[in-house]
Amino acid sequence: MELLHSSKRAVAIPERDGPSLARLARKAIVEALGGPACERIDTPGFDEPRASFVTLTLDGKLRGCVGSLVPPASQAEGILRHARAAAFEDARFEPLRREELPRLAVEVSLLSPLQPLACSGEEDLLRRLRPGVDGLVLDLDGQRAVFLPQVWAELTEPRAFLAALKRKAGWPITFWSPRIRAWTFTVEAWRDEAPAAPGQGPEGAGFLQPARHWQRLPDGRLRCQVCPHHCALREGQRGRCVVRQRIGNRMMLTAYGRTSGFCVDPIEKKPLHHFLPGSSVLSFGALGCNLSCRFCQNWHLSRSRDLGLLRDRATPEAIAEGARRQGCRSVAFTYNEPATILEFVSDVAEACHARGIATVAVTAGYLEDAARRDFFTHLDAANVDLKAFSDDFYRRVVGGSLEPVLDTLRYLVHETKVWTEITALLIPGLNDSEGEIRRLSEWIASDLGEDVPLHFSAFHPDHRMLEVPPTPGATLTRARELAREAGLNYVYTGNVRDREGGTTRCPGCGRAVIQRDGYRLLDLNLQEDGTCGHCGRPVPGVFGTTG
Repeated sequence: MELLHSSKRAVAIPERDGPSLARLARKAIVEALGGPACERIDTPGFDEPRASFVTLTLDGKLRGCVGSLVPPASQAEGILRHARAAAFEDARFEPLRREELPRLAVEVSLLSPLQPLACSGEEDLLRRLRPGVDGLVLDLDGQRAVFLPQVWAELTEPRAFLAALKRKAGWPITFWSPRIRAWTFTVEAWRDEAPAAPGQGPEGAGFLQPARHWQRLPDGRLRCQVCPHHCALREGQRGRCVVRQRIGNRMMLTAYGRTSGFCVDPIEKKPLHHFLPGSSVLSFGALGCNLSCRFCQNWHLSRSRDLGLLRDRATPEAIAEGARRQGCRSVAFTYNEPATILEFVSDVAEACHARGIATVAVTAGYLEDAARRDFFTHLDAANVDLKAFSDDFYRRVVGGSLEPVLDTLRYLVHETKVWTEITALLIPGLNDSEGEIRRLSEWIASDLGEDVPLHFSAFHPDHRMLEVPPTPGATLTRARELAREAGLNYVYTGNVRDREGGTTRCPGCGRAVIQRDGYRLLDLNLQEDGTCGHCGRPVPGVFGTTG
């Protein structure tokens, strides 16, 4: 199979016709399983040469993927062929069965011309790769492997991405040869979701809601402006967060009112140690995230593309009323990134505030300015995950960048009344050096203030980091010491049993004002006005009513 020469011109499929490609692929599979004959599509642009792949997922998991790097003589015929091959000829899977059709999602990817990637070696190739953007082809003497850009959603770090591609080619992950040739490419992709039962789809169930913060580009695409990824979407395409999708000429939130379930938690579990301590919070989440952390503990929700995982539906009023009945003083948006569903968050917050219930977000803070101001307007408290104090870590491990998160923290502390605390997950060997902990702590003290609470949390292996050991307790203890030396008054440890690391002490007299054992409040020695019960020094936080 010859590779497409980089000088070939890719002919863009008209925007209105893109989703028809995914529907065409599904029809080809249905026909092969005894369904109606698949009619030939005669839409202008479909017969222009462009390489393509068809990817099938079942309940959010890969079920087949077949394509070609050579443009077919007929675009439509190529997609029909790839769809049938993905369903019935992918050697990694059993042939698709008729009963699986109702749960099958079909995605068609059209490739740009391949661009040769001239590099001096493996490290140079890793530096040149653009996570989340580039597909990659490797070839050595005709032995070849390809990854579509969509693979970055699971393998966010370039080294892991390249290692997996080498395994796919049949080479050891440590192998490299100067004779290896590499090409990169980008894709346009359209997805046809699994058909919903009558009245159960997003629209029938009332899950669709017009989205805010987007603009129309000169080329007709719609650009989402919620986060710095700036996903530019054609008809039917979803952003990296999954839940924001272009439908017609509007950007839509497809998860309005969808939830993954509810749980009553102690507020200390968020963690928030200076916001209504000892109270209960009604926690719930949805699906989708605009980052792709390799260590995510909720990856089955945050990284899934299967909206069917969210079976529960709840109105803002029902959530607020449920919190009131459970005796919760607040509602927390957590488990996934709540900023991706900011329209739902704002409506829930309004319903909560009408009943005297506070609202809390556990967020990565990866937002653009206008969306940031919109999102936090509706909240009373937030815990922001500061995942590292290194832009390189954000790029390689979580698929983002550091500065927008720092901007979010500056905005929260200096421009809002939102009570703000910070969590830093310490991962052995990646972001737990004393130098980085000092820099992080000094930045908080100088840019945000010495009274902003900081939680150092222990890492436990999960998702794509099963090989990394848990964080030793000594690392957390030392991090707490370093942060206090940097001038921070309130530093805590989490995900471990550490009574002293959970205790709030008055910076004035040094005596305990709040004692905790894990998430359990043992003693509260604060006056009603939030001052130390021993010396009268003010302790920052929200300790009384939230109204």
